[in-house]
Amino acid sequence: MAAEVQSTPHRQALEQWHRIEQRVQVWLRERQELLALLCSLQGLCGLGADRLPVPQRVQRFCEVLMDYISAGHFEIYRDLAAEAQQLRGADPALVEHVMHRLERSTDAALAFNEEYDTPEHVQQLLDALPDRLTELLEHLEERFALEDQLILSIHTGALARH
Repeated sequence: MAAEVQSTPHRQALEQWHRIEQRVQVWLRERQELLALLCSLQGLCGLGADRLPVPQRVQRFCEVLMDYISAGHFEIYRDLAAEAQQLRGADPALVEHVMHRLERSTDAALAFNEEYDTPEHVQQLLDALPDRLTELLEHLEERFALEDQLILSIHTGALARH
């Protein structure tokens, strides 16, 4: 009987870990879609979406970008932060530092979405699009690295101390 009582918290923690893992995997697939759309817009890969007019591709990219940013901010980060709090020895200062650095890329994504929020705006700003995409990509690259750091350090239970 005592073994069952001891295994229940362990089992609950494992189930929680699996739920978070599944959510993270869905979110990372969304990241892949985001990158594929970005490549398509930059003309780096020949996807079927290339047949769509640029304004429609930009709109689709903005939709996926906002979904990805929102899911990270309102779901995934919260889950990972809660998991970090449960870990012994987790460094809340590191989590807070990474979260603060993620805000910069969130702001850049929101600004891009605001600029290119309608087909008319895309047409008006079409000449600036390549440079804006490059600028956004720099922010996203940093974001992806920070997100990967959070996932690897917290979700695996080996939060690195800095």
